[in-house]
Amino acid sequence: MNKLLDTIEVKSINGFYRIHLYDDGNALPKLAIYQVADGNETPVRNMYKELKRLNEEFSYGIEYEPKDRIKLNTREFGREFIKRYKGY
Repeated sequence: MNKLLDTIEVKSINGFYRIHLYDDGNALPKLAIYQVADGNETPVRNMYKELKRLNEEFSYGIEYEPKDRIKLNTREFGREFIKRYKGY
């Protein structure tokens, strides 16, 4: 069973999002991204694509396809986005 670690709320031009982080035994937390409308959470189908869009919207400049390695996976990309969103 996954243990909820944290919930991050993101206000975007496309709406309001909640990103839930779960401990599933992996070194990096598992992400679940939901768009919230009228108090209802709707799962985002393509989390990687949504993280790319949010990265561009907030101008964080996260290099999700580095030249020296394969592209970041969703967990790595999510970790970088959350660090910058929270100002770490």
